[in-house]
Amino acid sequence: MIHAAADQNLYKIKELKPPQVQLSLYNPSDGIPDLNGIDALILRTVTHLNADTLPHIPSSLKFIGTGSSGTDHLDIDYLESNGIHVADANGCNARSVAEYVMTALLLWREEHNPDQPFGKVGVIGVGKAGSAVVEILTDFGIKCVEYDPPREQRDSTFNSSSIEEVLDCEILTFHVPLNKKGEYPTYHWLNEEKLSGHQFQLIINAARGGVIDEIALMKFYVEGRIQNYVLDVWEGEPDFNTKVAKHAFIATPHIAGYSEQSKVRATEIIFDKMADYFDLKNACPQYEKLTKTVDLAHIEYDLVKLLTRLHPILGYDKALRDLSARPDKKILFRNLRNEWPYRYEYNFLKVRSEILNEFPELKTLGVSAVG
Repeated sequence: MIHAAADQNLYKIKELKPPQVQLSLYNPSDGIPDLNGIDALILRTVTHLNADTLPHIPSSLKFIGTGSSGTDHLDIDYLESNGIHVADANGCNARSVAEYVMTALLLWREEHNPDQPFGKVGVIGVGKAGSAVVEILTDFGIKCVEYDPPREQRDSTFNSSSIEEVLDCEILTFHVPLNKKGEYPTYHWLNEEKLSGHQFQLIINAARGGVIDEIALMKFYVEGRIQNYVLDVWEGEPDFNTKVAKHAFIATPHIAGYSEQSKVRATEIIFDKMADYFDLKNACPQYEKLTKTVDLAHIEYDLVKLLTRLHPILGYDKALRDLSARPDKKILFRNLRNEWPYRYEYNFLKVRSEILNEFPELKTLGVSAVG
């Protein structure tokens, strides 16, 4: 029997655990639990592990898994030097992030340029999430410029654009990890120097807070040198700069990758990796991914109203702005992430066929017809 401590907010954690695993759930708000006698720790991005937060690693602990694509909340070198195998759920939320980006783009176009085609979109970071973004943009006939020099180094089939080519795009969207060191640091990758000399129409960050210099971004917006920006991630998260949020076209509390399906995938991936590491023979339980029919009858819709019904992006935006003046906004930011129901990804949604015929954008997003 494997003894595992798991964040109580990990989705379907009880339903998806392997039969040979005994779970002890903990509340991350109470800090890191007692790990003595624990073989595996399963956590989320809200829990940071390093030499300061986990100075004494019990000998029993061998596996740490994070139900997230990113690992910047973990000091992997420190953990691995202490004999810990670290696993992530890379790719679990790629489709959800891509849908967030495309939804933001459609909402932005409807408000600013409803009859104009999108310009070139520079995708910075073309891993799992960035590749999913390229796929959905291509479905909409949008020209993508893919920039990812580290991937070009490790993947002989991929050719990265030059930095000049990607900065020549009208729209930029970010999908990179936050790295402050190494050959390709991403901290404040988009800074005042790179913003100068360009007239970007829209900049989207659904990667990690700190990849963009938010103060420089806001300054260029206020000066009219950027038309709009969309931020889902923030420096100092769960705190966030209320002035930066105020000027954003859309501001959300790090939920781009949140969906019913992505959360199930994350837990499945981590348990599968844990089962492999501990050589557990019985397969992990499978969770049935159901579709949902959205009733859109008897209401006059335009594309903005439809997207608002099908995706909570503008609901999160309003909620984030409503809590900006609150002294406890850091706690409320976390609550927005933890307490709102997860949305269904577009290809798990069904609507009446006449809606799809009138709004082909929905079909391109993956929504299907009832029946």
